[in-house]
Order: sequence, then structure tokens, then C-alpha cells
Amino acid sequence: MATAIRASLRSGLAILCSLLLGCSGNSEWQPPTVVVDTPTGVTPIYSPAPVMPGGIAGPPPGLENSAMAQPTRPVSRDGSYVGTAEPLETGGGLCTETRPVSGFRVRGDSVRFGRFRGRIDANNGLQMVYGQDWVIGQFEGTTFHGQFDINGNFGAPDCTYLLNLRRAGT
Repeated sequence: MATAIRASLRSGLAILCSLLLGCSGNSEWQPPTVVVDTPTGVTPIYSPAPVMPGGIAGPPPGLENSAMAQPTRPVSRDGSYVGTAEPLETGGGLCTETRPVSGFRVRGDSVRFGRFRGRIDANNGLQMVYGQDWVIGQFEGTTFHGQFDINGNFGAPDCTYLLNLRRAGT
């Protein structure tokens, strides 16, 4: 019985290892690069740092010399943001035009956009919901990149837009 359990465990570990190493036994496996295909082209969202010899991952891009970096002051996000909403999901071809966005207001960690209300989290992320519609995204300094999901009601189409906003004033 113990021999059968050990053989089964070895078999399971062999399958797991082959899956983790890309079925080739290659220990130089790299995590995937994540991209978004938008109407304006492919945009990388995540590019992993190359794996160093011995399987140790290097620092994320931009943090190679973080030990030498000086601390920076947090940037105030307060103000009105403007930008564009570009279609990602067109609702069967009904939501195809890029739309201007304004009225996106930030004060401290509070955000208002039309009837949406939300708070910026500790990692600069934002999630706001109104009814079945969502705004989800991330602040980077005085810019906001995210997604605006509109769920159609009573036969109206469901549409998704890519939001690219920048602070225009205080």
C-alpha cells in the first residue's frame, strides 16, 4: 500500500513539474507578458523581469536600482480629470466611437464621476459602481487608466470603454 502511494505521489509530482516547466523540463521558464489589444494597438500591461541564472527573478522594470533611489513625495491627485473613453467591447457594433470624458473629480482619496462615488485604495486603485455599471482602474501620479463598463438595460447593448484621463485643473 505504501509503495502504491509513493508511486502515485511521484507520478503526480512529475505531472505537476512538467506543467510548471512548460512540459519540456526547461528550468528557464519565464512568466508571460500580459497585453491589451485596443483599437489603437496592443498595449503591454505587465512585462516580467527576466529570470536570473539559478531561477531567481530580477527586480521589476524600473526598480533595478531602487536601493539608490531617493524617496519621492506623493503627488496630489486632487482636481478635475479629462480624457477619452475608447471602445473595447462595442455591444455588437453600437458603441464604436471614442468619447470625450470630463467631470471626473478627485479630492483626497474620494472620487466622483456623474452618479459614481468611490475611494482610491492604498495601492492607488479605484472601483466604483452605480447600478450595474462599473468604473475600475489605477492612478499613476496625475493620470488615471481604467475601464468603464456599461451594462445595457431593456435590450440596450453592453459596452466597455478604455479610460485614459489626466488631471486638467484643481
